[in-house]
Amino acid sequence: MSASPEVDEIVDVPVLVVGGSLVGLATAMFLAQHGVEVLSVERHEGTAIRPRAGHFHLRTLELMRVAGIEDRVRAAALALYSPDGGINAVETLAGREIANYIPNINAGVEDISPARALFMPQQVLEPILLQRARELGARFQYSTELVSQIQDERGVTATVRNVDDGSEQLIRAKYLVACDGNRSPIRESLGVEMVGHGLLSRSVTIYFRADCAAALRGRNLGVIYVTNPDVRGFFRLEKTGLGGFLVVFTVGDIGEPGARFVADTITVDAAADLVRLAVGDPDLEVDVRAIDKWRAVADAATTFRRGRIFLAGDAAHTMPPTGGFGGNTGVWDAHNLAWKLAFTLNGSAGERLLGTYDAERQPAGVLAMEQAYNRYVTRSDPDLGTEGMHDPVPDLHVVFNRYRSSAVIPDPEYVDDGALHIDPRQSRGLPGTRAPHVELVRDGTTLSTLDLYVGEFVLMTGPDGAAWEQAAVAAGDDLGVNVVWYTVGREQSSSFCEDYGIAASGASLVRPDGFVAWRATSHSADAADRLVSALRAVLSRD
Repeated sequence: MSASPEVDEIVDVPVLVVGGSLVGLATAMFLAQHGVEVLSVERHEGTAIRPRAGHFHLRTLELMRVAGIEDRVRAAALALYSPDGGINAVETLAGREIANYIPNINAGVEDISPARALFMPQQVLEPILLQRARELGARFQYSTELVSQIQDERGVTATVRNVDDGSEQLIRAKYLVACDGNRSPIRESLGVEMVGHGLLSRSVTIYFRADCAAALRGRNLGVIYVTNPDVRGFFRLEKTGLGGFLVVFTVGDIGEPGARFVADTITVDAAADLVRLAVGDPDLEVDVRAIDKWRAVADAATTFRRGRIFLAGDAAHTMPPTGGFGGNTGVWDAHNLAWKLAFTLNGSAGERLLGTYDAERQPAGVLAMEQAYNRYVTRSDPDLGTEGMHDPVPDLHVVFNRYRSSAVIPDPEYVDDGALHIDPRQSRGLPGTRAPHVELVRDGTTLSTLDLYVGEFVLMTGPDGAAWEQAAVAAGDDLGVNVVWYTVGREQSSSFCEDYGIAASGASLVRPDGFVAWRATSHSADAADRLVSALRAVLSRD
């Protein structure tokens, strides 16, 4: 037995992120934005080289806006894809349309969000996240894999290895975030169970160049599901129609043993034939550039936390790409966790705040996974049947989900229906929901209320809520937490109070992640005590 490589050095860092793909990058970026010193290790030598996870929902673009990179992301996306694309289903690209699921992914969303959903390849987004995270102070080590991790009452000790020269490091962190993928070794080592629907198929993604412009027929389509007797899956094509990728879930007679396991027998020639069958042109010249083999799985972890180790992204929930929820849900995990780690590390919050990550994001992960499974069955593999399948929920309800935890103070006047999701047009500033987007005019400039929620607690008050300023100052002084205060006058917005569910003298306390923590429908003599009590409870400072 060869001797273990010597440990070269010990690194101390508040938060260690294991995994430097989409969710790991987002986690590092959001932590750094909160001023947390963070180190991310990734076993690959750089960011993604394949165009995975191409549909980014409204909430994700809102978070890119919060991070200051919305314009960069949109510019990169529009260089490859047309804006506002649709999602449909066809027998073949050149043939008959079967369904038009979403004609325009941004139709009618102006009242919900200042952001716009878009299509873009993951390998284009990741370098933007990396650049922004570095600008904010995050550190990254590529070609570095995790060997082991041990946690104790005060932190986590991780051993990592350079995959090129075998040298090892010890990293001592107060907390570790596992963004190490759907087969997460960290999750496995913690003994966290996955539940759901399990393996659906052993699928492939075929990256190709071919002239599909004639078959595309000028349609602005971001996702094109293909269903015919030979192949079931979906296209994502560049706006030129000259290439893209084809995801294949199943092939041929679904009753045959290998129908759901195309990855087991795929060859370059067979891949080219599958592209032709999906396009509907047997004479199409196809240049297959690469083939990725992967497992379509619909499962979620029973818990997203074990002590000082947190699961995020595919390590916490693995879902098929139908619906585009996978990568997005991981980014939402990262944003939820980042402020809680930051406030705990700087002493503003009690340790119990970290438990609200699991309480909030685990149900949200299950919701997204189940909706991805629903769309997988109904759009691509109906032979799986509907037993155990959840009813469909509109995309926007999944995107703007709902939290229940000790970091949310329930509205005593609201009868909770127990649903994991809510229509964002009907949430009306309900505690536990994303604070509504309302256009405001300030100093002659139009902005969104969402632009005000960047890393701090914000107390939003109606036009008659001037007396809340004293309460905000008192709460901040009492707990040592900065509470930013805004009064929205009638001249700034005529709908603010209605949208936030308060009277003109009321107030809404918005968390650093933009979710409503608590609200008072009107001002009262004990406003300061009520606000202090609410903030103390949200921060687990009881």
